[in-house]
Amino acid sequence: MIYQEWKQLYIAVLKNKINSHKYSENHSEQYLDELSLELLERGGFEEGCGHWDCVTAEQAAEESFQLWLDDYFIDEEQNNE
Repeated sequence: MIYQEWKQLYIAVLKNKINSHKYSENHSEQYLDELSLELLERGGFEEGCGHWDCVTAEQAAEESFQLWLDDYFIDEEQNNE
């Protein structure tokens, strides 16, 4: 699979996962696009990094989704306790 195909699949899977989460209801499509690209970079899944070639797009999206949950909601939940 070439990188652009892998990236498109990654973003589609990740956005679907985020959209299924209750906290995403207030986010625009533009926000989700930007968030997906940010998580792509943070996960080291950019074309030049090579890490994407060792992981399926679905697994990478799962890792990024978990990173999003950890970063945005675990700290928030702990602060509300």
